[in-house]
Amino acid sequence: MNDLIKKITSNKDKIGEGIYLLYFAVMVGARAAGLYEGMTMYNICLALGLFLFACKIVMAEHTLKEYGVMAAFFALAILVYRFTGEKGLIVCFTMMFGMKGVSVKKTIMSGTVVSGVFILGKIVLGVFGILPEVYYPQDRAAAGLMFRHAFGYAHPNTLHMNVLMLTMMAVYLLTTAVMASSIDRKKKLSCIYLISVAALFFNLYIFMYSGSRTGILACIVFLVCNIWFCIRKNIGIFEKIICYAAFPVTCVVSIILPLVLPEKIFELLNRTVFNSRFMLAKYFWTNNHLSLFGIRLNNPLANYETYGIDMAQMYLFLQLGIVAFIVMAALSLWFINRAIKADKRAELAVMLAMLFLGMWEPLLYNLGFKNFTYLFMGQLMYACLNGDNLKALEVTKDRDGSANIVEPAALFDLRRFTKALTGAVLSGIAASLIFLLATTPPTALYGDRERGEDGVSFGMEAQYLSESEVKELKGNGDIVVGYRGEHAPMYKYSKDIAVMEYDKNVISVGVWIGILAMLVLCAVLRPFTFNKNKV
Repeated sequence: MNDLIKKITSNKDKIGEGIYLLYFAVMVGARAAGLYEGMTMYNICLALGLFLFACKIVMAEHTLKEYGVMAAFFALAILVYRFTGEKGLIVCFTMMFGMKGVSVKKTIMSGTVVSGVFILGKIVLGVFGILPEVYYPQDRAAAGLMFRHAFGYAHPNTLHMNVLMLTMMAVYLLTTAVMASSIDRKKKLSCIYLISVAALFFNLYIFMYSGSRTGILACIVFLVCNIWFCIRKNIGIFEKIICYAAFPVTCVVSIILPLVLPEKIFELLNRTVFNSRFMLAKYFWTNNHLSLFGIRLNNPLANYETYGIDMAQMYLFLQLGIVAFIVMAALSLWFINRAIKADKRAELAVMLAMLFLGMWEPLLYNLGFKNFTYLFMGQLMYACLNGDNLKALEVTKDRDGSANIVEPAALFDLRRFTKALTGAVLSGIAASLIFLLATTPPTALYGDRERGEDGVSFGMEAQYLSESEVKELKGNGDIVVGYRGEHAPMYKYSKDIAVMEYDKNVISVGVWIGILAMLVLCAVLRPFTFNKNKV
């Protein structure tokens, strides 16, 4: 028993890091699995996550200064919860203050692996109809009637937000690894471009199903910021202006503009850019008041009872309170300042993308557990409190004490990679062609929904189909979704909608066969070799 205690005591740091990695995996995994507040399983995951955080704090050695800062932040979060019922800040601060002695890259790696399994698994199962999923018919200006898919998530936007977070974590890991390697600058940038193109194309593929303009736009902003920071040899005055202005600009857009814009401009932006978010912001401004520690929103109209504040800074300022807004503003600007000084470019790219995304989504401060900038904040905060060298935080030590880094592209064989990529593309094209030849294009689509996500009916006539009729329709190539029996109404959509969904299936077959072929060919040809080299 004494030996066990000694072993635990001597390995407290490693055990603590392991506990935090498990905490992060549980919290990220819960959201990636499609769980949300109110579900019993999510509440269990949340309780487990908070318990693991408490264990991590017990295992780590903290100074009085650290305990004081931690206590101040959690006191604020608890006060906000007391007045609003919102747990978001509590969870955000656990992510931040659990980072004592924890590697950011290990944490994000664990999150990428866990969330990747859930997210990609749900997409594949949803795309090929193995598991039932939620779809939304939506009539969009300039695009016409289209189907938006959620693949087991609560909403198509939720699907793309999960994919976006997975993309950002994966690109962050690859970017930091490539830029830390010893290959020449030209090859580094080539790798970054390749990574960015792959990330963009995958998000465009998901956009084909989700229809989330916010998701694809935020992805582009993130990739552009990430590439720009990689291209620049130094963080110059232009980059500093953008970084320091990002938070206040998003606050002005989210909090002030909905109140002061002329009616015509307001309506134009609300309809074309913010998709009713300006209208919701103005509505909640009108029916609520400012407070120090937040309020429970007054939502008097019955047709708005399912709505909340989507714009993150507005959510922070109006719902979570003035004190929380001041603290989070100071924290964000402090982080940006420290990240610039520490030359944390990949982290700044993530932060800018998150702030941009916050103009449409409240995930910066809520229970979504997607804003992983708190990992970076926690790392820099502990470094600041202890006077550590910020630029050396992620450098590890070999057994003899010499520093080492991972060089993923040091043994990169372009010829082998080209062969693997060519084989994957050809495999995908071949699979799509085989699917086209083996299937019959549909002439109609029958679905169980005839209302858009806004609840407005399309005025379609209900049809009641027997199982034999459904079988015959499918045999003729028509698409049937959501069939629940001959007593449940079904609605017939036009050939255009049916062909649109059929084309998605054709592309999906090619995409996933291509991805599978790429993985197999990379395993066989091994164009990448990951080694640790002393520097």
